[in-house]
Amino acid sequence: MSSGRRNKCVGQLPLIDFGSLAVKDEQAPGGPEYRAGSGGLPLAPASIPAHAPWSVTSSTATAGLPGSWRSEPVDPTPATTGPFTFAAGSVPAKEASAMADSSAAPAATRSASAPASGTGDERAEASASAQIIQVDKALESWRDAGFDLNSAIGEVIDNSIEAAATRIRIRTYPRGDKPKIIDTIAFSDDGVGIDSQTLPHVLTLGYSSRYGQRSGLGRFGVGLKLAALSHARRLDIYTRQLGEAGVLHAWLDLDDIRDGSQTLILSETLPDFPGEHSDLVLSDDGDPYESGTLVVWNKVDRLKTGGRYKTDLAQQLSEVQTFLARAYRRFLDKGVSIDLNGRDTELHDPTFQLDSPRVNKKVGKRVQGQLITRDTINVDEHQVTITVAIPADEIIQRRGRGDAQFLKDLNIGPSTEGKISFLRQGREISYELVQNFYPTRVVEADRYVAVEIEFPATLDEYFQVRHVKKGAEPVDKLRTQLRASLRRPLEAARKRLRDQWDLMDAASSSGNDDHEEAEKAAAAADTTAPRGRAGGQLSPREQKDKVDKVVSDLTDDLASGADASDDPAAKERVAEVADKLRETIEALPFTIADRTWPGKEMLDITHLNGKAIVILNHGHPFIRDVYDAAQSMAARSADEVDPAEALRFARRMKVGFDLLFMAYAKAENMHPTPDSYYGDLRMFWGQAAASYITEVAPQI
Repeated sequence: MSSGRRNKCVGQLPLIDFGSLAVKDEQAPGGPEYRAGSGGLPLAPASIPAHAPWSVTSSTATAGLPGSWRSEPVDPTPATTGPFTFAAGSVPAKEASAMADSSAAPAATRSASAPASGTGDERAEASASAQIIQVDKALESWRDAGFDLNSAIGEVIDNSIEAAATRIRIRTYPRGDKPKIIDTIAFSDDGVGIDSQTLPHVLTLGYSSRYGQRSGLGRFGVGLKLAALSHARRLDIYTRQLGEAGVLHAWLDLDDIRDGSQTLILSETLPDFPGEHSDLVLSDDGDPYESGTLVVWNKVDRLKTGGRYKTDLAQQLSEVQTFLARAYRRFLDKGVSIDLNGRDTELHDPTFQLDSPRVNKKVGKRVQGQLITRDTINVDEHQVTITVAIPADEIIQRRGRGDAQFLKDLNIGPSTEGKISFLRQGREISYELVQNFYPTRVVEADRYVAVEIEFPATLDEYFQVRHVKKGAEPVDKLRTQLRASLRRPLEAARKRLRDQWDLMDAASSSGNDDHEEAEKAAAAADTTAPRGRAGGQLSPREQKDKVDKVVSDLTDDLASGADASDDPAAKERVAEVADKLRETIEALPFTIADRTWPGKEMLDITHLNGKAIVILNHGHPFIRDVYDAAQSMAARSADEVDPAEALRFARRMKVGFDLLFMAYAKAENMHPTPDSYYGDLRMFWGQAAASYITEVAPQI
C-alpha cells in the first residue's frame, strides 16, 4: 500500500493495453483525426472539439513508448456526451475505461447509435453489444497463468537485471503472528529505476517496453503483472531515478478492480519509499539508494504451509534459493548479488565450470568440473551452445555408495539424473528431464553428467518458450539435431565416470571400505578357529609370487580401464592401489577384491598358507544383479529409499539367496557320490558361516 500523503497524479492508463486509438469528428467530414496511444487517451487534450459523435477510425499496435500527460485529476462537467465523453483536460474514469473497451475493435464505429462497419458505405444497426473483456473476471482467471513461485519470482529478478541492478533483495513477511502464512513479499534493487512516463504502463496488461524484443530477458509484456497476481491480490511499485527527490508509485489491486474503485493505473509522487520496507533500499553501508525500484506483492493468498497437498512453506523457500542459485548463475558469477531473507545466494553451476566458493569450501580446495565438450550448432543463422561436463574427481563418489549428504549439499543425486539445463540469454529457464535426449535410458552415472544447452531469445520459437519463461521443448527437427550432437559426448562422460569408479573400487577393495566389516569379523572369529591348511606347503617365495600375480591382475585391469598409460595421475593412483592391496593381504587372514572377467566362475580363490584371497567376478550375474544391487541399496541414505521399493528389494534378495543355495546343490549333484566327496565341505562351510555371522551380528 502507499505511504505518506499523495501528491498530484502524474499519469494514468487503462488496465489493459489494446493498441493505439484514432478518433475523428463525424460532423466535420475530411477533418483532422486525433490519435492517442496505448488503448485510449486518459487525459484528453483540450484541442479536441467538444461535440459528438466520434468514431474509431483505426486501432494499431503502439511500437514505442506512448506519451505521458501531467494534469491534476478533476471531475469535470462533460462538455458533451456520446460514445466518448471529453472534457477540458480530463476524462472521467468510466469514460476512459469505455475508451479502452472501444479501442479493441479496429475500424469499428462507436457512435451514439452504435453502428457497425459494413462493406463500402453500408452501415447496419447493431442489435446488441458487449465489452471485449470484463477486466475484473479476466484478471482473476489469469491468476492461474502457469506461474509457480520460482518462475513468478524470476520475473521480478529479470526486470531488476534488465534495469542494470547489482544488488537485489527479496523479503517475505508473515501474516501477523502466523509464521506459516506469507502475507507480503517485497523485492528491491539498485537499478536505474522507472521514469514517470513509463511507470503507469508497467502495470498495464499487454505493455512491455521490450515487447517482442529478442535481446534481453523480457519479451511478452505480461510477466511482471501476472507473476505477482498469481500469488497476491495487490501489486505496488515504488521507484526513483537518479536525481529525483521523490518516489513514484503505481499499483494494481484486484479487490479494488472488482468493486469498481480502480479502473485506471494511476501514478503518483510520494516523498520517499514506504517506511516498512525502507531497509531494503539501503546500500550495504546504510546509504539510501540513489536510484532503484521496490516491488511489493501485498495481500498474498497462495503461500502457506498445509492445504490440500500439505505444502511446506519452508521447503518452498528452500527451493526458491536453489532456483535462484542455478537460474542466475551467470549473473551471480559476474557480480550481481541476490539475497533471500538476508541470505546471499551462492551460485550453483551443474557443469561446475564457474568458480564457486561454496563448492570449494565443501571440497576443501578449489576445483573445477571436467569439460567433456563445448560445441556449437547453427540454427537459422544463430548459434546454440552445447556443454557436457562432469564434476572434479574430488566430488565423484564411489559407484552406488559414498557420502550421500555431501552430494546432496552439492545438488547431485537421483533427482538430477538425466536433467538438461536450458539457458536463454544466459538465464536458465528449464532444468528438467527431457524425453528421448539421452542415447539410452538414464543410468546412475548420469546424476554426475551435466548437460547445458544455451540459446538466444531469437530462437524462442524453436525451443517453444512460453510467456512464463519456464520450460523449453525443442521442436522435433531441432530435438533430433541436438540428440545427435549429444550422443558421443554423453558416451564419453559415462566412460570417464566408469573409469573413475573402477579406480575407486579397486582402491577401496584393497583398503578396504566395501569388505572391511566382513574381513574384520572373519579375522576376529578366526583367532579361535582351526587354522586353514591350504597353501601350507608353499615357500615364502612361492607365496610372494602368488600375491604378485593377484595384485598384477587387478592393477592391470585397473590401468587398462582408466587408460593410465598416458595419465601420470592415473598411474600414481594405480600404484597406490597396489601398495594398499599388499598391505591388506599381509595383515588379514582373508581379503576380498573385485574384478570383472568373462566366464561362469562367480569367484576365484588363492590360498596362501592358511590365508585366502577371494576375487569376486562382477561379470557374473549373481554378483552383478544381486550382490552389487545390495551394495548399491546399502549405500543410499534413508531419505532416498522408498519403503515399498525396499520391500521389493528384500524379496528379490531372498529369491537370490534361494537360487544361490540351489545352485550349490546343483554343483554337488553333478558328482556321482556328493555326500562322501562334499560332506566335510558342507560342515566346514556351515561352521565358518555361523562363526562369522555371530561375530558381526551385533553390528548389523
